[in-house]
Amino acid sequence: MTNLPETQRIEGMVSVTGPVKHAALVMIAEVEVPPVPRDDINRLIDAGTVSTEGFGAVVLSLTGQSKGQIRAAGEVGAILVPDVGPVSRALQETRQLQFPLEVKAGAGADATFFSSDQPRYVVGFPEYRVMLYNTTDKTVVVDLFAYLTN
Repeated sequence: MTNLPETQRIEGMVSVTGPVKHAALVMIAEVEVPPVPRDDINRLIDAGTVSTEGFGAVVLSLTGQSKGQIRAAGEVGAILVPDVGPVSRALQETRQLQFPLEVKAGAGADATFFSSDQPRYVVGFPEYRVMLYNTTDKTVVVDLFAYLTN
């Protein structure tokens, strides 16, 4: 082992037990989302939070199923907004979405199941609030996957 300069000198035994994790999967499962427009911030469905602490990037995937025949096609999506002081205040007080990460899927009359592309984002905050929308005419059940990587 090579020691670093005096300001970072390592002394004693150093060991790593087990594999070092470089990725983790977070899943928000089976959330029922009634029709709600993306722009109606007051009515977006709160699906909890995703902790990104210790990770540098996230790949988002959204899948779901309609609870009945969709007659008016639309989009189903998740918006992740940093869950930190000033950003949370902007959301609560002015309904402004700051630094959003978004994943969405088209949902139409020709299919009961739908899924998104898988956008990758650099994360800039340790935790994100997840809000869901559904611009179709039927309630859907969605699963959100957040694959966290370094």
